[in-house]
Amino acid sequence: MLSIRYSDPPETDAEAKTRKDSNGPEPKDNFDITNYVQKITWSGDSEQAARKLDFTIAYNTPAKDKGFTSLDLKIGGFVYLFYMETEASDEIEIFQGRIFFRKRASEGYSFDFTCFDDMIYLAKSNIRAVISGTVPAAISQVCNEIGIPVGTIPDDLNASVNFIADDKSCTEAIRMILDYQQAADAAAGKNTYYLPICINGQVNIIKKGELIEGYTATADTNIIAAEHSESIENMVNRIKAVDDNGTVCQMFTNNDDVRHFGMIQKIYKMQPPKSDETVDNVKAAKAKLARQKDESSLKGTGYIQCITGYSIKVQEEQLNGTFYIKSDTHQFEGGIHTMNLSLEYVPDTPETPNIEQVEYAAPVFNSSSGRMKNKRGISNGSQSVDAGLSAGWEAWGGQTMDNGPEGCAEFAGKCGSYYSPFMADEANNGVVNCDTMVSDADNAGLLSYDTTDMQKGDILVYGDNQHVVIYDGQGGYYGNSTSRDVTVHSGDYSDIGMPVTKVIKASRG
Repeated sequence: MLSIRYSDPPETDAEAKTRKDSNGPEPKDNFDITNYVQKITWSGDSEQAARKLDFTIAYNTPAKDKGFTSLDLKIGGFVYLFYMETEASDEIEIFQGRIFFRKRASEGYSFDFTCFDDMIYLAKSNIRAVISGTVPAAISQVCNEIGIPVGTIPDDLNASVNFIADDKSCTEAIRMILDYQQAADAAAGKNTYYLPICINGQVNIIKKGELIEGYTATADTNIIAAEHSESIENMVNRIKAVDDNGTVCQMFTNNDDVRHFGMIQKIYKMQPPKSDETVDNVKAAKAKLARQKDESSLKGTGYIQCITGYSIKVQEEQLNGTFYIKSDTHQFEGGIHTMNLSLEYVPDTPETPNIEQVEYAAPVFNSSSGRMKNKRGISNGSQSVDAGLSAGWEAWGGQTMDNGPEGCAEFAGKCGSYYSPFMADEANNGVVNCDTMVSDADNAGLLSYDTTDMQKGDILVYGDNQHVVIYDGQGGYYGNSTSRDVTVHSGDYSDIGMPVTKVIKASRG
């Protein structure tokens, strides 16, 4: 059983004065809207910081139905979702967040809302700070920066942290903090990973893959359907690292995969040292290696504890063992609770691939990178989307960006500058960071969380601001290929491997 409540956002002084002058109603506080709700979708994804709540309420206007009392749920309003196993059970809060998006079609009889929990503020906020101390102290330092309270952190997170977060998102800073703990655990022979989640408005840290006790998904009881696929289409088992002269300096090979599947080789262009940070070319090159990709999913009777970050036992024709929940979508409609889970198999003994590393030569770098070196080919955003995108691609298509594999935002700015004044400003201001571009778009009123509204020329943002491309209006995209180190035109925007989480409406500004 579900119930959902709503509270208005805090009033501004002007709003309070207007309400009092007009003798308007008091702001809603902890107002039960359950009877208005037609459908609820509650979801999470390991690629996104915040959990999401979509819901639809019945809605009408006095002009259409004088007897209907409509709700005014405001942007920024607080939404709370509660769950009860039975009428005799205690009520448990499973979501607390704010309304970030609402949509209504005037010919219909419903109103749609999208909410995010407070982890969204970590994802959308950037900091510049020296992060130091123990892991709990460092996490508290980041969260205190934007006023998000910290909840439970496991006692065994005691690694020392010391780094500079230079214009990093708070989510990225927390992941960097947890990387210190992961490295300390690895040195001690432990294979552990940690994830931040929001519970009751507080940031909590959980162990990735913690098993949900007392629950097993089986074909006979609670699984409606299951799928499993295996693919080596995107496999890469050899990487050659080259310097600015094209000389092969290092080679990394997964020999077991080469013997079993045949050799699939890619080139990694080594990055020169930067004045403000160390470039780990070995780590970056190894990260390009990709193994067999297994994808598993199930649809089943809803179980409220099955959320991203935890693991479950599965016993089914194709799936048998322990599986990590990579993403979850719970739907509540008509008194029925169903869930769709994206799963990753967790072997009893994790396999660590043996990567052979061969050294050939010391790399030579002819020039530094990491910034736009010139503004040649940047336009002023004056052309139409069709003409500008065509001209932008003619200027920047098939080229290697100054930022190399990390040049997605650089390319979006340069190419988009031909039709979008906003993208022209980004390019002229030297913006080459996805977080910065998203933040600037938000400030300019061009950021949308409605990922179904994509127009030609819009900038698609993937994951936690990890990648951006330009939508071509026909299901594909123009963007920078990290693996190929050139700009490409692809026919399928979903082949990035991450979900689209935001849209920068460059087509209109």
